[in-house]
Amino acid sequence: MFQAVHSDRSGRVFVSADYGATALDGPLPTGLDRAIPLPAGAQLVPLTDRAAIGLDRRGLPRSLGAARWAVAAVLPPGHARTHLPAIEAASDAPALDPLPYTAVAADAVGELVVAAVSLSPSAAISSEDVAPAITRRLRAEPSNKLLRQLARCARDYQCAAARNAFLGRGECALPLGAPANDDAAPLVALRRLQERAPLEPLKLRIPAGDAAAVAVAHFAAGGTTVSFGHACEGEPLDIAREVADVITQVRGQRSDGEIVLHTSGSSSAALGRAADAGLDRVAVRLASAHGPTYERVHRPAGFRWTDVRATLREAASRRLAITVELLSLPGLTDREIEVAALVTLLGELRPGTELRIVDLAADPYALLVSVPGGATIGIARLIDRLRADAAHVNLAA
Repeated sequence: MFQAVHSDRSGRVFVSADYGATALDGPLPTGLDRAIPLPAGAQLVPLTDRAAIGLDRRGLPRSLGAARWAVAAVLPPGHARTHLPAIEAASDAPALDPLPYTAVAADAVGELVVAAVSLSPSAAISSEDVAPAITRRLRAEPSNKLLRQLARCARDYQCAAARNAFLGRGECALPLGAPANDDAAPLVALRRLQERAPLEPLKLRIPAGDAAAVAVAHFAAGGTTVSFGHACEGEPLDIAREVADVITQVRGQRSDGEIVLHTSGSSSAALGRAADAGLDRVAVRLASAHGPTYERVHRPAGFRWTDVRATLREAASRRLAITVELLSLPGLTDREIEVAALVTLLGELRPGTELRIVDLAADPYALLVSVPGGATIGIARLIDRLRADAAHVNLAA
């Protein structure tokens, strides 16, 4: 059995050896019986004015006291949380910043563990110093607006996809300054994904030539992927003409590498324009495959859930590679009605589709209250269900 943990007001973490660990996947705390060691690169976050809850000697959930705050972890890429921290919030507790909070406990020898499963453990964020590479690149191309923006994202926010632009590896972001087309529920950050820090929205528009130059150089240096629609911008399908211009310029010089578009899936026609230009993969972001829940959480502007499904059908008809980025929240994503809707949606997509389970950044307690409840099966059982009923889909995190 795992032991409860808590933090003090300075953020120091302690093991509460007299209490068993609890966690949330639904309305009530439950004992935590499955966990993995705290991954390298995870960030511990004290939950201000929210008392930790543990199991007493009779196995009953009990507050550890107002001064013993609950602790959460923000996990690195490659992991999917299964439970939220169990808390007792003070009546005047401030709202939580939108982060992907994961329950934390300790094992029998006091080592920290987290309520999560590891799906893509190799997807770690590089800690390599990128500053020298940034300096060299900006000196070589001082007028490129996108490079200047990526340098800021890499330095100030440790954005992995921005860092990669200077390291010449993996996936490189190509933000163009697209506007947002959804207005997520309060205390939800749909575009955060698993960046290390919330990102400042990009306020300038990037010339297509600057973006194409960055993409061509990235592929020439050995990078594998360039992508539109990262966390610092809105919906690239709303500027599909500019996106297509960039893709056309890149494909006029390079035939290698993968070009990806991260999107809310708002317009099948706009996706078709990007596909005609040479797009390779579309990654559609959604917090639910159940229409009413999708509308409540995403609050889309100018499109609806039916448009998202039409965009996925368009991608499949054009033989684009497809990634579904499922923004997961224990207590919501694993509700039976949500699981059934997700399995149905995945059943409409062809073999080889990728399903990325990404921890939703939110104040989870506020969000769960705002969305009507339902019976849950647990995130671990959800993953088992997907492996059985959507075996044609590749699971990742």
